[in-house]
Amino acid sequence: MMTPQPDDPQRAAVDELRLRHPLARGIELLTLMVDSNQELHGVRELAGRLGVSPSTVHRLVTDLERIGLVSRSPQGSYRLGLEFLRIAWTTTARFPLHEVAGDTLRELAGESGESSFFGVYGERRREMMFTLTVESPHPLRYTLPEGTWLSLHAGASGLAILAFLPEEVRDEIARGPLGAATSRTLVDAETLRQRLEKIRDEGYAITHGERIEGAIAIAAPVFGPAGAVVGATGITIPEARFNAAHSSSLAALVRAAAQQLTGYISGTSKPHAAIVR
Repeated sequence: MMTPQPDDPQRAAVDELRLRHPLARGIELLTLMVDSNQELHGVRELAGRLGVSPSTVHRLVTDLERIGLVSRSPQGSYRLGLEFLRIAWTTTARFPLHEVAGDTLRELAGESGESSFFGVYGERRREMMFTLTVESPHPLRYTLPEGTWLSLHAGASGLAILAFLPEEVRDEIARGPLGAATSRTLVDAETLRQRLEKIRDEGYAITHGERIEGAIAIAAPVFGPAGAVVGATGITIPEARFNAAHSSSLAALVRAAAQQLTGYISGTSKPHAAIVR
């Protein structure tokens, strides 16, 4: 690590802060991972780039992994965790991505005529939360609860996330306990596993009153930079207005919106090129 020069007091103050405060080191490590064009990072590589020992980095990533800010790959490398992505998403009202996602949801609501939503997955809690919604112009509509943690097995948005989680996580959640949000909520483990297989095959979930009585929802998964599911987007429709003949076309709209959001979050699509006006 380069020793700060006497004529650089600002740099000296930053380095002193790093030495004295593990929190500052942790933030610096996360910043390095965010700014890097790599998805995976090794402990020795991070140590070299931070100018600290591998043992120091190992302690940092272990602590960050415990709270979901980083996650470890099967090969032992590290990437940004889903909890970090969830926090980033819920604070994006100050950044263009929030506006871009809002445009996507407004398009989805306009094309479908129904309320649209985006929900994020909380890896540590193994639950989901709605973070952005656009309401339908119809007087009869359902308002989704933003900022509230919800189970994954009850509702299209949760099922669309659950179906694309690692197999061991799916199995652990399926083993329960599975609480019933309504009389239609799936609470049988084997039936839930079969349902998830179908969702993976079709690329979307559709539910009838499984989280909210009288509400039908269609949702598709949204993926992050490393290909892990980070959330779901979709629409909610009052059962009285739902026409089963339109389910395929509505599902196609939802899947297209999910692909668009996946592109924005993963950085493979630029907003001005991806949004069709």
